[in-house]
Amino acid sequence: MERRIVLALMIVCSVFTAAFAKNAKDRIVGPVATTGFESATAASVQRLPGSPLDTEGGTANSTYSIAGTTWYDYQTNGTNGKMIAIDPTGKVHVAWTNGEQDGSAERHVYYNVWDPELGSFMFNGGVRVDAGSRAGFTNVAAGTNGFGFPAFHEVAISLPHATASIDFLPTSGAFTGFEIPYPAGEPQIIWPHIDMDINGKIHAVATESGGASADYYARGVPQYDGGFGLEIVWEQGFDTPFVDATFITMDVACSRSSEKVAVAWIADPAGENDAENVMLKISNDGGETWGETIPVTNIPPIDTMCVINGGDWITCNADTFRPWIDLSIILDDQDNVHIAYTAQASFYFDETGAANPAGYVYATLWHWGENRREFSLINQAYFANDSVALGVNNLMCHRPSLAIDTTTGNLYCSFQQFDQHAYSDAGYPMGEFYMTVSTDNGQTWAVATNVSSTPGEPNQVTGNDPSERDITTAKYVTNGIIHTLYQHDYAAGSAVAASGPEGPTSLNEMIYMQIPVGDIPTEPKQEIWAFRADSTGFPQFENVGDEGNEVVYGFELYQNYPNPFNPTTNIQFDLAKAGNVSLTVFDVTGRQVATLLDNENLGAGVHTLNFDATGLSSGVYFSRLDMGGTSMTRKMVLLK
Repeated sequence: MERRIVLALMIVCSVFTAAFAKNAKDRIVGPVATTGFESATAASVQRLPGSPLDTEGGTANSTYSIAGTTWYDYQTNGTNGKMIAIDPTGKVHVAWTNGEQDGSAERHVYYNVWDPELGSFMFNGGVRVDAGSRAGFTNVAAGTNGFGFPAFHEVAISLPHATASIDFLPTSGAFTGFEIPYPAGEPQIIWPHIDMDINGKIHAVATESGGASADYYARGVPQYDGGFGLEIVWEQGFDTPFVDATFITMDVACSRSSEKVAVAWIADPAGENDAENVMLKISNDGGETWGETIPVTNIPPIDTMCVINGGDWITCNADTFRPWIDLSIILDDQDNVHIAYTAQASFYFDETGAANPAGYVYATLWHWGENRREFSLINQAYFANDSVALGVNNLMCHRPSLAIDTTTGNLYCSFQQFDQHAYSDAGYPMGEFYMTVSTDNGQTWAVATNVSSTPGEPNQVTGNDPSERDITTAKYVTNGIIHTLYQHDYAAGSAVAASGPEGPTSLNEMIYMQIPVGDIPTEPKQEIWAFRADSTGFPQFENVGDEGNEVVYGFELYQNYPNPFNPTTNIQFDLAKAGNVSLTVFDVTGRQVATLLDNENLGAGVHTLNFDATGLSSGVYFSRLDMGGTSMTRKMVLLK
């Protein structure tokens, strides 16, 4: 009975249900904040008035430099891949998507190199890599000869396709791009992720968009002459689909001691009763041949007859940690594959026992290692946020990026976690850069350290609401330094253009941070959870406030989702007690255009209604919830 109450509390406390759109979209323009270029000790530099980069985090010895800037928030739509790589000379190669002006009408891939001898970046603001009319979503690899290899998708002539590029000379910043071959008639194969193997070959994976959404694998050989980079010859292109359709989750990793190559992705079946699963394929001969697909998580489909046949709805929910839309993969020096992935809370049956598939913003990060084939908890953010929404493709913690210290064997994992209580006056939470370490090859993990520690408050003024995001970590720790690249977003939310409201746009910095391994504590350890937990075995859930007291959720109207919408959207609200409720919709003139509830008696709990605006014109509307003399209003945008 106690477990039933805990699970019911989790559902009531949810910010919104699983109507997460699995495609990222551009966002609205607005006020901006600009900054210059600087390089200093992180703990001493003021980023914004009253907002230092790092004052209270555990990384006081970290240093940072700014690689460049961007107006474009999205550096990834799913799996991060690696936007930073270290070559044997210690030079640090970074690449990112640069929106060159407010609104990001011009969006291109930029590259920079941090030189340890200079103690700074070589190019002021970075250099453009692509030659197309538009490009973005890049990864980068570094060769043993010091060459950098950014891969990205670009619009070269008509539709975008994946491209990999080679520098003319090591760190010269003069790139030539080579489109990865693809099948005739294929609409788009984009969002590439790459790595480089022991023989200097490039291994690339990418996802089809606009067609069957399959995933592809390719392999290229850089060509040199007299120390000059000439071209990339593709001994295998994107010839045939490599695996079944997924979202943008695929990642690739190569060994530095053998020809082993590993590819991981998240399979997302179309059926709502089919579980998402982490999958893995391995090649031991440099990608020439591949083994059978390994179902890493192996979660079975939901038994849709469980409740009908008399089962308890809590037990029938079965696996309630479900892999989401991002992962990270690396190989250690013993050639063991390591995968980190995000999982969200997901339930098929609601508290009535009805089939009502729902996912929640509560999130966990997990590790799986090939040598033990066990799951271990990296981090948990099993709580709701105070703001109205997290935004598209976001959970409370997500986007893991793995690294390994080949001297000690320690594994590191960076990720983004939203500050539960800090959000902008536009209603979007502020993200933080966290990192954790495992000293036993992934079996246990330390409680994560807040690396960025940018202060925040509820309803913080837009433009002074910094959010750390798109964190990616170089796969090798060198000389006791963890190398990371992330975006310091001056306005919380994902905004790049005037096509939807998720915070205002801002000119943001791409920050290269060096973190000494000693700044990431190895104790205390993260608590032990079971990944294959059903609802009866769920970890104790408690949503706590700053003082450690349980948060009481009462009368609350949440932001509609999706927003903007066309022509339907979901409106969710919470009631702490039963009562008569009205839910109405008004236009900007105050004219009532729809009545969804008219003084109807509803019970306590979470309620969601669908609003159909088929007969209305594009514009701004307002939903209003009324109960017992109390009301709440949210703005909605209809775009047809």
